[in-house]
Amino acid sequence: MKDSAIILDLDDTLIATHYRQYSCIYDYLQSIGKSFIGFDEYYHLRRTHHLSNSNLLKFLHINPQWEKFNTYYLQSIESKKYLAADTLIADKHLLARVKEKKHTLILLSLRSNPANSLHQLQQLGLANYFDEIHFVQHKLTTNPKIQFLRLLNQSHDIIAFCSDSAPDYEAAVQLNINFVQVKTSLYELPGFEKATQFLDINQYFLSLL
Repeated sequence: MKDSAIILDLDDTLIATHYRQYSCIYDYLQSIGKSFIGFDEYYHLRRTHHLSNSNLLKFLHINPQWEKFNTYYLQSIESKKYLAADTLIADKHLLARVKEKKHTLILLSLRSNPANSLHQLQQLGLANYFDEIHFVQHKLTTNPKIQFLRLLNQSHDIIAFCSDSAPDYEAAVQLNINFVQVKTSLYELPGFEKATQFLDINQYFLSLL
């Protein structure tokens, strides 16, 4: 008999990455002598205008020397320095109570540096709550979580996949997995038609207790 499993995304589901992304961009622009907006304005513009970081810079008419910027961002964004800027969304007391319900808790995250990512989970006190931790590499041409979700779906009875992102929702729908949408993304996304919606992951945890 398969165990009942809850799959949890990490970035902007369990932890807030907003200031990490901002700091990485700010530091790069400072290094090439360009100024940048404050964090509150950055957050407001990204959330209300549905802007990626690149589109935000274009919106602000900032040319960051794109090739150098992209290289710096990809090499730096998962460094320990910037990962330390992330803050918890998840209430660990609620997470512990959910774990007591005997669900298998699985972390499934798009990350390029597994070692630094695991170190971050340990520093935040999250690592021990999970029965499985999986970091999947980014891919530009395909949704990288679909194949991994398919494998997890074969070995577990997945009762929910919890995330903030549209690609995760699309993967869940494709595999007929119940999707729990949390509204903590940097993008102010609409409610997904086939998702159960919560303001944040803690509201979902409370629904299980």
